[in-house]
Amino acid sequence: MKAIIVLSLLVLIGLILLMYKREKNIQKMLFSLALLGGIIGLAIVGNVMRSIMPLFIAHIVALLFAYGGLFYYVIRERTQWILWILPLLTVTLYVVLAWVGNKHIIWFA
Repeated sequence: MKAIIVLSLLVLIGLILLMYKREKNIQKMLFSLALLGGIIGLAIVGNVMRSIMPLFIAHIVALLFAYGGLFYYVIRERTQWILWILPLLTVTLYVVLAWVGNKHIIWFA
């Protein structure tokens, strides 16, 4: 499983660099690499959500959709903002649930 994840990341990085050599569009390359870094960062941060397993599974699915949206952007140059925002929404939902679920938070300090 780990090999598939690493291989898919390397394939996408290679594809980004190949499209840059073909199109000479540095803005698209930098945006794609930054977005890939953001998706990887959200995947790392998402491991905190294992305490709420259905939300964690939804986050993993959202990450897969975001990765697919990035792949689509690299190939077709069409942005898929909703797919890229989905992992952020799952992390935000987890933070809200964790914040509301804590009874020891003082609202008016």
